[in-house]
Amino acid sequence: MRVSEGEVEVLRVDGRINAEPVLAALRANGIPARLVGEALGSVYGLTLDGLGEVAIVVPGPYAEAARQLLADAAAGALAVACGDQP
Repeated sequence: MRVSEGEVEVLRVDGRINAEPVLAALRANGIPARLVGEALGSVYGLTLDGLGEVAIVVPGPYAEAARQLLADAAAGALAVACGDQP
């Protein structure tokens, strides 16, 4: 996996389908993020022995905020709001 200079890996998951919701949540909270992963795993949908692993990376200055958001999500401390609803 290739992480660019200045980026920090904040989470690694099996498969792009598991990474997409996390990526969306980070971006929705103003944290620029991208996915880095094995091409073979994404082409064939493999998640065996590291194939298909996907890393979620953010720019260094956003790493702490991203980790906090992920910790809050794991603790069940996030709420989903839709449109005008509180």
